[in-house]
Amino acid sequence: MRVHALGYDMNGEAISIVCRHVTDGDPIVEVAHDLDGVVQVLCARADHGADDAQTVHLQHLAAKLKALNLPTVHPGQYAQLSESGWTVMDMPEEEDT
Repeated sequence: MRVHALGYDMNGEAISIVCRHVTDGDPIVEVAHDLDGVVQVLCARADHGADDAQTVHLQHLAAKLKALNLPTVHPGQYAQLSESGWTVMDMPEEEDT
């Protein structure tokens, strides 16, 4: 199954990481597209631990991502939401590997 996410047609079966706060209803404020293709969907909380991460297939996040009207986020980049909208930035090098 293919889904459209982050400006690409992607494999809906791909593993993605979502923080449990998002699955519990918190707003999405950061979306990362790792170099290995993994998509990370995060809330605004800074106190995340390993217990807060859940893995799901990308197809389960596709509707939420589409509703965000994200710009294209290439591998090695992330998008953050601010008052002025989404800003896409390159990941720091230590997060690229």
